Amino acid sequence: MSIEQITDDAGLASLLVDARGEGRCALDTEFVWERTYAPVLCLVQIATAERLAVVDPLRGAPLRPVADLVADGSVVKAMHAPGADLTGFALHFGSGAAAVFDTQLAAGFAGLGGSLSLERMLDQTLGVRLKHAEGFTDWSKRPLTATQVAYAGDDVRHLLAAMDALLERLRSQGRDRWADEEMERRYGPEAQLVQDPDQAWRRVAGRGKLRGEPLVALVAAAAWREREARRRDIPTSWLIRDPTLIELARRRPRTVEEARAVRGLQLKNGPQLDGLLTVLAEADGPAPERGAELPSELRNRIKVVLPLASSVLQAVCAQAGIASELVATRDDLESLIRVVAEGGDDHPLLHGWRRELAGDELLRLLRGEVALRVLPGPPHVAGRAG
Repeated sequence: MSIEQITDDAGLASLLVDARGEGRCALDTEFVWERTYAPVLCLVQIATAERLAVVDPLRGAPLRPVADLVADGSVVKAMHAPGADLTGFALHFGSGAAAVFDTQLAAGFAGLGGSLSLERMLDQTLGVRLKHAEGFTDWSKRPLTATQVAYAGDDVRHLLAAMDALLERLRSQGRDRWADEEMERRYGPEAQLVQDPDQAWRRVAGRGKLRGEPLVALVAAAAWREREARRRDIPTSWLIRDPTLIELARRRPRTVEEARAVRGLQLKNGPQLDGLLTVLAEADGPAPERGAELPSELRNRIKVVLPLASSVLQAVCAQAGIASELVATRDDLESLIRVVAEGGDDHPLLHGWRRELAGDELLRLLRGEVALRVLPGPPHVAGRAG
């Protein structure tokens, strides 16, 4: 299938008519994301059953219709690890997503491994081996070479076939519903495709040093930084680096002079710095719950029980052939131990496919209803009635 290069509205409209007529397509983007808050979408690749095209916004093709397609629940979009692509459309066009089929996620549910690259996923599902050599190209430069166009086209050329192969495998394993549920959670109309400023503090390196009022100040300062970086369309680290943000939250300067004493702060005097000082001064409310603020008995319980819960999770996932990182993180397990210890039963691991796969087994362990035993072979660890 030859690669079309679309540079205008008419060419794109024809392609999207075909995609909507078929009810599905493969989609990918090439972007640069070093100097901006939002990914700069430089190319969009779309494949249908009969057509393969690269849509070039830098040569005149509009991307709003593509954003509308991404949000169209009547058209299934086969994409591979689409998080950054969807973030780009959301930030530039305010659009959501619907009917996205993530082949990387599906491969994880199908037992092929977690976080597979496109190349490995295609090799394992279709036996197709790509020869990619343009992964670090600057997609904002024009003209594109024939090699670059071929590379971009290959990113979607086989995705529809891979989606079909993965769906067949998932259905034979009885896991298609699990995959659908997780894709809806991550990429559905209600999914959070853009960083929530009020949760930005959770990504600040060094946040574990702060407790109480300084942590409250960090939550407020990180939210301010996120909003300001988005407004100016620059990386958050260009505005204030994490170590400086931590120190600002710790000191909570009240004046420009006090702020200038914080190492690494490069904001100029004026509305921006004044706004940050106001945010720090007005930061109030309870600090987010942290492990160190838990009662000592509960902290000790989490410390002792966490390795057991992790062993159960690993064993269950190994037996099912599902990558454990799709199911739960260390933080998820810690919070589950706390919830159960406090007599609760509302936790993400106790809902939907996660409960079917691992939640019930973990719940029995944490309630003392099962004991662990070592097996001579895989999955090596199993529970038995206590």
